[in-house]
Amino acid sequence: MLISYDKILTVLIVMMDRHLGNLLLSLSSVVALQEYFGEKNVYFVVDSAYREAVESIDGFDRIFYFPRREIYGNSMLRRTVLYLKFINTIRRISADAVIDLQGGSASSAVSFLSGAAYRFSNSSAKRSYVYNTRIDLPVGKHKVYSYMEIAIALGANIDDPYYRLHASERRRNSLGPVLGKHGITSEKPIISIHAGAGNIHKQWTTEGFAEVADWLSAQGSQVIFIGADRDLDKIDATMSLIRHKAYNLGGSLSIGELMALFEMSSLFLGNDSGPMHLAAAMGTPVVALFGPVDERRWRPLSPNSVVLRGQEPCDDCRSKRKDCDNFPCITLLSPKKVKEVIGELLAK
Repeated sequence: MLISYDKILTVLIVMMDRHLGNLLLSLSSVVALQEYFGEKNVYFVVDSAYREAVESIDGFDRIFYFPRREIYGNSMLRRTVLYLKFINTIRRISADAVIDLQGGSASSAVSFLSGAAYRFSNSSAKRSYVYNTRIDLPVGKHKVYSYMEIAIALGANIDDPYYRLHASERRRNSLGPVLGKHGITSEKPIISIHAGAGNIHKQWTTEGFAEVADWLSAQGSQVIFIGADRDLDKIDATMSLIRHKAYNLGGSLSIGELMALFEMSSLFLGNDSGPMHLAAAMGTPVVALFGPVDERRWRPLSPNSVVLRGQEPCDDCRSKRKDCDNFPCITLLSPKKVKEVIGELLAK
C-alpha cells in the first residue's frame, strides 16, 4: 500500500529494541525510509545504548536517544521525570507520522504519545490498537524482511537488504591505544571471538572455543576475545585452556571501538548474538555457531558468512529448551568442523 500524504511534513522512525541485532537488521529499512521521505523532516528514535552503532549512518543526524538504562535504573520518581522529559522532547518536533518498526511495548507508548496523527507499525505489534495503519509481516523469512515489509508498504524502495556500517575515525583512534597496550598489531591477522551469548542454549562449549583459538594462535593469528561484562567468566574459562597467546578485551571496548576492531579483523567467530550481527554489518567474514534458533530468521546478514551447528534442533525445540540439559544442536558441533570452515574462509 503506497502512501503519499501531502500534510506529512515531519516523520518519526522508531526502532527502540533493546537487542543490538534487531537494530542492525532494521537499518536498511531505516535508511530507505529516510530517502523516501527525503524532502520531509525525518527523525530517528533508538536506544541510547547503541549511540555509537548509528552515529556512522551517512546523512542521518536527527536522532533521539531513548535513555532506557537511565530510566529503568532509577527510582520511580526519577524514572517518571526522565520519561516525561524524553516524551516532551519528542513532542516538540510535532511529528505528523510515526513509523514504529518494532511494535514493542515501549515503542508503542512513544508512538502514541508522540502526538502524530498517522501511526504505522506491524499487525502483530504489542499494542496494535495504537496504530491506525497495521502492516502484515512475511512468515518464515529472515527478520530483516519484517522491517523491509513496513518500509516497502509505505512506498520506500529497497534494492539490497544488506546495510554496511563503518567505524568513525574517533572510535578508530580510541581503539589504537587499547590494542597497543596489549601489543596487538595490524601487521598480523586478527581473529575476533565472541564466546558468550545472552542465553545458555546459544553458547558453544568452552572447550570448543579454546581448541579453535589455540589452533588459530599457533598459526600466527592474533586471537582476541570480545564481549560484555557478563561474558567475562566464559572468556576466562576459555583462556585458561589455551596454551598459546590470546587476548582478553572483554568488557573493555565500546560498541564503536568494537566496530573498529571488526574492520581490522580477518574473521569473526562466535555464537548467535549482537556482536555476530555487528561483525556482519561491518563486512567481516563470519562463522556463526547456532543452536536451536532458526538460522533462516536470524543468520548473519552477509554473503561472506557460514552458519554451523552440531545437529538439527529437536521438534518443538522452543518449548523444550527449559528441559534440555546440554543442547546437542550446538554442543555437538566439533572443533574440527569449525576449523575446516575457518580455513576455507581465510583462504578466500
